[in-house]
This record gives sequence, structure tokens and C-alpha cells, in this order.
Amino acid sequence: MSVNPLISVIIPMYNAEKFIEKCLEHLIHQTYHHLEIIIVDDGSQDNSVRICQKYAKEDPRIRIIQQKNGGPSVASNAGLDAAQGEYIHFHDHDDFVNLDYFERMSAAIALTEADILCGEVNQVAYNFPVFNQIEILTTLTDKVIKTRANRFNPAWRYVYKKSFLKSAGLRFEPQAFGTQDLFFTKPAIILAKTVATVPGARYNVVDTPTALGKVKARRRMPSPEMDKVWQKYYSFLHQHKAYDIINWPEEPDQIETLKIFNCPIWRRDIFPHKVRYYLFGINIGTKHMKP
Repeated sequence: MSVNPLISVIIPMYNAEKFIEKCLEHLIHQTYHHLEIIIVDDGSQDNSVRICQKYAKEDPRIRIIQQKNGGPSVASNAGLDAAQGEYIHFHDHDDFVNLDYFERMSAAIALTEADILCGEVNQVAYNFPVFNQIEILTTLTDKVIKTRANRFNPAWRYVYKKSFLKSAGLRFEPQAFGTQDLFFTKPAIILAKTVATVPGARYNVVDTPTALGKVKARRRMPSPEMDKVWQKYYSFLHQHKAYDIINWPEEPDQIETLKIFNCPIWRRDIFPHKVRYYLFGINIGTKHMKP
């Protein structure tokens, strides 16, 4: 492992002209410079490519791959095939990272040489974990529960050792739209020998309807091919005795219950940024709280 490993940042991009500049600005001005930035344009119809070409002329670390529209999984796999770094980070085109994100990640790499490094996420509507220290997780329970991988699927939460991804045969499922990260991150966490938590490495989510895989018009309908993907996924979970832990329910900070004659009628589960309501044990809705 080199002292300053090359980290490949893969950005699958589709119609990102409103967001890609901020995304790239936060990458090219990182305090850690040993990056390659691979933009995979998935058939954009706007000015995204021209914006990226302007940045690529000024920064040789930026590479642009153009392909016909094939979806987020195909774009991510194309970036993975092109990546030359020792570590890989997948980055949504409409998000951005703090300027010291990769400096913190590279420091954790030097300390742990972990297969996967898990950072923090700024998305107030969800209860992503905040870490107090770098911790190396090795047991299945710790890897899943301490990172809350049972709750959250996004590939951009992590930095991955490329040799680990290659040896594990991990790639995105081309048929998956919207759920593509689930079939990649869950097996990755399960197969990794070590997962390291990285405090302060902050990824910022910009909630938009344009994110790859989130646009309803671009999602594929259920199909026999997707049925096979789900079957493969559940078979994997059972094979590695991970089904129960991956489906471990989220635990609330506080529970309020109304009982009549000692029979639960109504319940409110209170989380840091949301409240979930139950009537006769049935989930009747979730209210997300403003920060």
C-alpha cells in the first residue's frame, strides 16, 4: 500500500448541468490531491458534458467517458473498469463532499488498510451515524450495525479498496434502476474482512429529483431479469447467514404508547429526525422533522 494512495472518484452523470459544477469544485479543491476524477456521462441531453470538458482542460485529473444511456449501474461499472486508483469512491453528480473528505479518508487508509471505509453523511431527514473515532470493524454484527448498513444502501457512503472489489467480484447489477446500490453495498459490507469508520469525512446529499436512478421515467418496470437479481441477492444473504442482521429494524430513541386495558392501541416511535406512527401495530405513516 502506497503512502498516498491514488483514489478514483467515479461520477455517473445524467443531465447534471445544474449541479455538476459544485460537485467538481469540491473535488478539485480537496486538501488531498492524489485523486483521479472519472465522469461517466450516461447520455446526457443538456450542457453537462460541456461543463465537464471545461474543467477537464484545466485539471488533468479529470477524465470523461461518454456512453449511450444505459442507466446508473452500467455507468458505475464503466467507471470501475476505467479506474486506476487503489481505492474507489462512487459519487452522485448532484452531491458534494467537504474539502477535507479525502484527506480524512486517506489518513484512515494509512492507519487501517481496511477493505471499506465508512464516512459520515449530511442529510438531515435521515439518521446517518456520526463516529467518535476511527474504529476497525471485523464481525458481521459490528460491520452492519455500527455503520447502519442494515438501514442505508447508498454506495457513496463508502470508499472501497479496489483489490477487494475485484477479488470479491463486486459489480453493479445492470438491470437495477433506483435499487442498484442495495445489490452492491450490502454484499460488500458482508464480504469485507475489515470496515473502518472515519469521523468527520462528510458527504453532503443534495435532494433532487434528477439523481441517477431516482427519475421515475428512467426506472425499469418489474421483469424476469430483476426477479433473478432479487433471488440472487436473497440467496447471497442466506448463504452468508446475513439475512437477519441485514434486516435488523431501526431502533428509535423513544417510544410512546397508548394502551387500553393493557392492549397497545397507538404507538409513536421517535427518531432524531422523524416520528413513525402505528395504529394497532400497523405503520400508518412517518413524519420527517426539519433540523
